[in-house]
Amino acid sequence: MKISPLGSYEGQIKIVLGLLVLFLAAAILLNVQLLMTARDAIEDETGRRLLLEADLIRVELERDQMLRGLREPAGAVPYIPPTFLDRLARLKGMTAVEILNLDGHVLSSSDATRVGHDDPFLASRDGDRRRLLSGAGVLSEVERGPQSRRARLAAYRPIQDRSRATLAIVRVQSEVPVLAAVHFNLLLIAGVQAVSLLFLVGLVVGFARWLMQPYRRLMRAAGQAPGALAGIGGAAPRDEPDWLVGAFQGVLDKLRDQEGELQRLKRPAGGTPDPRILPGDHLVGGMSSAVLVFDGDGRLTVLNPAAEALLGLQRSSAIGRKYGDLIGGADRLVDLVGRSLRNGEAFSREMVPLSGPGGRAAHLGAMVSPIRSGAGGPGEAIEGVLCLLADLTEIKTLRERVGIRDNLAALGEMSAGIAHEFRNSLATIQGLARLIVRGLPADGNGHTAVRENAETILREIHDVEKVVQDFLQFARPERLDVAPVESATIVRDLARDLRDDPQVGGIAITVEGTFPRLWADPRLLRQAIHNLVRNAAEAIRDRDGAATSAGHIVIRGEVGPGDGLFRLVVEDDGPGIPPEDLPRVFTPFFTTKDRGTGLGLAIVQKIAVLHDGMAEAANRPGGGARLVIVLPGRTGDQAGAPLL
Repeated sequence: MKISPLGSYEGQIKIVLGLLVLFLAAAILLNVQLLMTARDAIEDETGRRLLLEADLIRVELERDQMLRGLREPAGAVPYIPPTFLDRLARLKGMTAVEILNLDGHVLSSSDATRVGHDDPFLASRDGDRRRLLSGAGVLSEVERGPQSRRARLAAYRPIQDRSRATLAIVRVQSEVPVLAAVHFNLLLIAGVQAVSLLFLVGLVVGFARWLMQPYRRLMRAAGQAPGALAGIGGAAPRDEPDWLVGAFQGVLDKLRDQEGELQRLKRPAGGTPDPRILPGDHLVGGMSSAVLVFDGDGRLTVLNPAAEALLGLQRSSAIGRKYGDLIGGADRLVDLVGRSLRNGEAFSREMVPLSGPGGRAAHLGAMVSPIRSGAGGPGEAIEGVLCLLADLTEIKTLRERVGIRDNLAALGEMSAGIAHEFRNSLATIQGLARLIVRGLPADGNGHTAVRENAETILREIHDVEKVVQDFLQFARPERLDVAPVESATIVRDLARDLRDDPQVGGIAITVEGTFPRLWADPRLLRQAIHNLVRNAAEAIRDRDGAATSAGHIVIRGEVGPGDGLFRLVVEDDGPGIPPEDLPRVFTPFFTTKDRGTGLGLAIVQKIAVLHDGMAEAANRPGGGARLVIVLPGRTGDQAGAPLL
């Protein structure tokens, strides 16, 4: 098999890589050329400026009487003292100012070591001396230091007498650091780019060998395969990739035929399989995760026992039903299964909310994947959907508890000091207001308004003091004093005390349910229940905008048979909580009451979290609100450590 090196797939890859290297080399050369052009432009501009400085110095010298007023004979070279030249150089910022004769011999200089020596530049430049004799200026070449860190440039201008004959030459020299920096950077960039280009060439060569190594192996393997599999019949391929794909496609077709033959041989003789049951139904029975399989029409074909327990389904009545009827309580899961059936989309690590019995919300982790026919490629038809579910409610609840506890700790550390200082300021204001009231006579005499204002300040300070007290109670870090607590006794005593509380206003309070013996802080537990009942009473009294005593509050204790959690429920027949406010009722300072502080329910949430529990809020189906404290079901009769 003879293939032209340039016409082969390998040759084309090499051509592309070679063109890439040539393009980069051309770009590097263009970059260096641009840098050289910039350097030359800077040198030209610097030279023009230095010539202008030399012209100004020459005018300065000619204007001085030492050139035209010393009565030298005609054609005599004027003598300028070195001290004057040194002063002139320092005034102009030059490194040297010199007077040379027409042969380039230094007659006078600001640098005393150069007097009597020949200027190296003019000594070897007859053409530049002729230009100076004709009255033109001349620039020297840039003098650079050993490491190109310093650079000097000199300019030459002729000094002429009254007949415009050139008598001498002025030489000015200045340091130009910018030229040194540009030249150094040019050499550095050119060197780096040259090394980079060499490295790139080596990298491209190595990459080409690495890239083509698997291809060469495949070519050798395909060339050694039988002709029936390769399908080439020994003919030379016109396109190497197509020939290689065709060779291995023949191998895959052969393997697929053999797989079909094996499936036919393993199929039991006689008997017709149930078309509703997909293969593998008997393998998922022992899995702890819930497994559901739907066919192409969205009907359930596989349901393992874990799915029955999680979703509350019966296999006998669930098989054959549409997915929308079975999992209607999880709209998100219905949407995922539908999209997978329609579009073949696959989903993993999805959090799906599920409305369980009694309105209890659960959170499921879901993986939904389409089942395709044939090899299972993207273009194959969708024969069904596999759905794996896991109950993540406890994990999500635990994360929420940890988040609330961290937020409470951060809020306590930040705000306790602020509230304390605020309370001190209130005490000062209250004391001053009391002094004003005591210092005014009670018989009036024009002080009635002042007394009323001071008394108003005291009342307002009393209200603000209550807010600060509640806030300090909420923000202050609590240390639990846990002990075995008879929750029934706490609830019964609290209900008796609240019935006589004037703020409850005669609202009926009923206690029912089961109240176990708990490990808890009795003071905090009583406070949490007190806040819930007071909140329910305020909601009833504010119903329809007027106070009433016809309301009813129920305090119920519930112990979950499955999770063992103790739920202390407080229900009222008030107006309920607006749905948009439900997520925020336990947020600090959130309140819908005119005189409320928004800390009562926040304190309840804090106390529940301190006991490794949670506080929940919902509306009753028949009207009114339902507030719940959920605590772990550890009772005092059980062996073990306290909650915290």
